[in-house]
Amino acid sequence: MSIANVKLRITFDFDLEVPGPLLALDHEPLLKALQAALGPTVMQGMPTVSAKQLGKSDISLLHHHAHIDASKLGGKAIPRELLVSAAPHLTDSELDTLNRSMVGKTPDSDDETRRLLRRKALTMVSDMRMVECLVSAELTSGGIIELAAGLNLTNGAVIVDEKDRKQRLKPNQATLRVRAARADVSLPATLSGQTISGPVIGVDVSELGAHRDALIAAWQSGH
Repeated sequence: MSIANVKLRITFDFDLEVPGPLLALDHEPLLKALQAALGPTVMQGMPTVSAKQLGKSDISLLHHHAHIDASKLGGKAIPRELLVSAAPHLTDSELDTLNRSMVGKTPDSDDETRRLLRRKALTMVSDMRMVECLVSAELTSGGIIELAAGLNLTNGAVIVDEKDRKQRLKPNQATLRVRAARADVSLPATLSGQTISGPVIGVDVSELGAHRDALIAAWQSGH
């Protein structure tokens, strides 16, 4: 069997004017529509013609892979910091997908855009993305304790490990901190009550966004 010893990549950029209904499609449906429009004449014809031309120089085409992508032009660019502040739980590639799907569809207000991006991001990924952490807190008895827990990057919820859930924490304390050791990040948190599942602790999404790169890297290292 022949073994490939050269990889050839040929790239063309096409600037298109597409009708309104196509332009209104999200990224993935738009790609499927464009691929259907190109049809087998292009998608299969290019490798066939290339193989014949290369064969004239005694070069064999062993494998081929087609990749199609498109980005809408002229839309309002979404700053990366706005994407991150709305969706700190998304990976880089997921943020890119969110960006492509929302270009040209965001309101003028940053606050409204952030809320819209967050809703869209949660439809993309809403499962728990947990990072191990320690919660430094004050007990009702006055002592300081560290609780083993997990920080959910999707919504900022802190889930205390079962062995520490019976600890009674002082309400309305201002010194509550969540330390994600693997990310070398310390975050302020709030205590909003105590249930049979343990203390109800949360980190604001804006704090997650401020440390997103380190936190998402810590999550990815465990997956």
